[in-house]
Amino acid sequence: MISFFSKHKKSILIVTLAFFLGSIVYIGLDVYSRSNYSLTAAKVGAEPISYRELYKVSDRSANQLRSQGVDVDEDMMKFLQQQALNGLVVVEILNQAAKQAGLHVSDYEVAYDIKTSPLFVGADGKFDKKQYEYAVRQLYQVSPAEFEQQYRRQTLADRFRRTLYSMYKPTPEEVKYSYQIQHGNLNGFEENKSGFMTAFMETKLETAPDAFFDNFTNTVKVQNFLN
Repeated sequence: MISFFSKHKKSILIVTLAFFLGSIVYIGLDVYSRSNYSLTAAKVGAEPISYRELYKVSDRSANQLRSQGVDVDEDMMKFLQQQALNGLVVVEILNQAAKQAGLHVSDYEVAYDIKTSPLFVGADGKFDKKQYEYAVRQLYQVSPAEFEQQYRRQTLADRFRRTLYSMYKPTPEEVKYSYQIQHGNLNGFEENKSGFMTAFMETKLETAPDAFFDNFTNTVKVQNFLN
């Protein structure tokens, strides 16, 4: 659904960056039931995104806002749900693209990151399995298996994002050519090279995700069923 991504490009980029800032997406309280809790909220190709996944993310965002004194009314909740769905779709797209590119996250990497995380250490400063199981079940409201699956997906998405950005890293010749096009000549290029390259790189990285999403959705259908 190209029109969906065209309409939400800015929010998709913002949500994606927000997702990458945390190691796990699905942290939050599932405090109420919904009649469509297990139904599909969106699909990326053949892969579904359930309302259960969506509500976990949107509830987390709502709880964070409430803790800051923000009144989360019905309209705000709908906005948070749409933002959450955008983010989940992005993660799924990046995972599918990563697998197509031959990237993966090994069991060893997942186990190492969990065992070295300060969130799961005991009184002796070492990894504590009971502390780990308590944290993921009581604090994150997921099973250890779900936690590890989502950690793997988030890590893989982040890995592909870095790969994507590296593909768009400009060459010295490209920077020089762009400077010449913008200024009409190369006067002052060496003196202004550092500042120009920084601005040029920022502009290029802003357009990279949009170009990737457009290309991806030309071949893989994205459907949004959120009411």
